[in-house]
Amino acid sequence: MEKIKVAVLGCGNIAPVYLKNLKRFGIFDIVACADIDLDRAKSIASEFSVSQVLEPDKVYDLDVDIIVNLTPPQHHYEVNKRVLESGKHLYSEKPLCSTLKEAKEILELAEKKKLKVGCAPDTFLSANIQTAKKLIEDGWIGRPFAANCFILYGGPEKWHPNPHFIFKKYLGPLFDIGPYCLTALVFLLGSVKKVSGMGMITYKERLITSEPHRGEKIEVEMPTYVTANLLFDKGIIGNVTVSYDVPATNLRGIEIYGTEGTLVVPDPNFFDYGRVLLKRHDDKEFREMPVINPFNYDNLRGLGILDMALAIKLQTPLRASGSLAFHVLETLHAVYTSLQEERFVDVKSKAPDVPLLDMKLLREVLYI
Repeated sequence: MEKIKVAVLGCGNIAPVYLKNLKRFGIFDIVACADIDLDRAKSIASEFSVSQVLEPDKVYDLDVDIIVNLTPPQHHYEVNKRVLESGKHLYSEKPLCSTLKEAKEILELAEKKKLKVGCAPDTFLSANIQTAKKLIEDGWIGRPFAANCFILYGGPEKWHPNPHFIFKKYLGPLFDIGPYCLTALVFLLGSVKKVSGMGMITYKERLITSEPHRGEKIEVEMPTYVTANLLFDKGIIGNVTVSYDVPATNLRGIEIYGTEGTLVVPDPNFFDYGRVLLKRHDDKEFREMPVINPFNYDNLRGLGILDMALAIKLQTPLRASGSLAFHVLETLHAVYTSLQEERFVDVKSKAPDVPLLDMKLLREVLYI
C-alpha cells in the first residue's frame, strides 16, 4: 500500500506514544512535527527521526493526507476547523471540541468537503474491549442489562508536566476521563438515551507536585468527582464514575451484567492494562478469556489513525469516528447539565454501529 503522509500538530505529553506507534505501523510517512514551542517540537522530531519541524501555522500548507491534532482541548475547534479548511483529513485527540455547536460545525464542514474526521479515544480498539464485544455478540453473558465503569485516581497535578488546563471549563475528569468510559460502553452496548448526574469540586485548589510547575496552585473550575447514571437505547442501565480525588481504590474498569453471566473488562483508559474475565452463572469462579486480535497487551494509542488511513484508502469502516465522538460529547454535556440543573437530560444523537476490527486486513498492513 502507498504510504500515508501524516503531520502531527502538538508535541506535548501524549505526542511520543503517537509518534512511536505511527512509526511502528509501517504504512505512515510522518512528514512533520509542529508546536508553538519549537524546541519541544525539535526534540520530539529528533527522537522519532521526523525531518521537518514547523510552526503550527505552516502545517496546513503541507502535502499530507492526515493532520493529527494533539493540541490542548481548548484549541481543538480552531485547529480542527483549519485542518478541514486546508483540505486534509483530521484525526483529533479527545474531545472533538469543547461544545456541541463547535463539534457539529466540524462534522458538517467535513461532510461538505468530503473529508474524514477521526477522534480519540481509540482504546476501545484494544484487544480487551474488542474481545469483550465479541463475547457479548456471541451471547456468552446472555442479554446485557446493566454495566458499571469506574476510573478513579489521584489527579494529573501529580504527574502531568502542564496540568493547569485539565481543571478548566469543559474538562475536569468528566471530559478528560469520561470519554474513555463512555466510548467503550457505547461501543459495547449502543447509544445512550438519557442521563442523570451528580458531582462535586472536592478541593477548590490543587497543588502541583510534578515538574516543571511544582509548588504552583490551580483554581479548580470543574467537578472533580462525578457519577452518572445512563439509560441506553437497548434498555440497559449503566453507571460511570470518574474522579481526580481517589488515590487508592479497588474499583477500576468495566463490569457488564447479563442474564447468563458477568463480564469484567479492564480500565478503558489503557490499551495494555489487565485481562478480560468471564463468569457464567454456573461457573465456580471467573476465568480469563483469550483475546481475539493480534496486538497482545501493548500501548497502541494511535491505532485509530491506522484504521482511519485504511478507511481513506480502501473505503473500509471508520471506527474511531467523529460521529461516535459527537455522541460521546453530547452524553458528557448531558451529564454536566444534569449535575448543574438536578434533572434527567435526554441525549438526542445516535452513535454509529461500530464493527469489530478486521483482523485479516490489519495483519496484512501492520508491522509491529
